[in-house]
Order: sequence, then C-alpha cells, then structure tokens
Amino acid sequence: MVLRLYGLENLQDYIRNHVKLAAHFESLVAQDPRFEVVTPRIFSLVCFCLLPPQNDEHCCNKLNRGLLDAVNSTGNIFISHTVLSGTYILRFAVGAPLTEERHVNAAWKVLQEKATSLLGSL
Repeated sequence: MVLRLYGLENLQDYIRNHVKLAAHFESLVAQDPRFEVVTPRIFSLVCFCLLPPQNDEHCCNKLNRGLLDAVNSTGNIFISHTVLSGTYILRFAVGAPLTEERHVNAAWKVLQEKATSLLGSL
C-alpha cells in the first residue's frame, strides 16, 4: 500500500530526505561536546547520549533517563531509548511524513535546553 500511495520515485525521495535529516541531526549532536553519537547512524535513526561530568556509567544511565523524561514531557518531541552494553542510549528517529529541517533543529534545541538544565542541577 505504501508503494502504491507514494510510487517508487516518491518513496525513494521520502526515505532519502529522512536519511538526510537524520544525518543533519547527527552532525548537530557531534558538534556539542556534551553529547556523543554512540553508534553509526542507520538510515534515519541516530543513537546518542548525554555525557556525564564524570565518566560514571551509573550516572550516565540516570542522566540519560532524566533527559528522555524531560524531553518527552515537553510534548514537543518524542524520543525513545535502548540499552546497549549496559548503557542507556537515546534514540532519535525521523519518520513523520511532514518532517522538515526546522523540526529537527527545534528538536535539537529542546534536547540542548533540557541537557543544560539537567547538567546544571548536578
């Protein structure tokens, strides 16, 4: 049904655009030394984490749980998580049909603001 709805070329453009938007988000994360891209981006999925002031895995997990809750509670964006080798990892995926670069930038701004707040409270 998706192929019928979009057609082959439009579906390819749709997927390429989301991959491009995820690459943009990945570059934003990589530019902020408070964050780390944890695994190479896969299609439109970016896995990253907020680094704790100390290199403490337990603190890192707690910090990223707090960031996930703070970001999702805004109602402006929704991110998910996974646990990779015992580390709590945040996941940002581009998938909504109308997503544009301005939405990705706004999502990044929410993440940065909440990260600043969390790190300031430590």
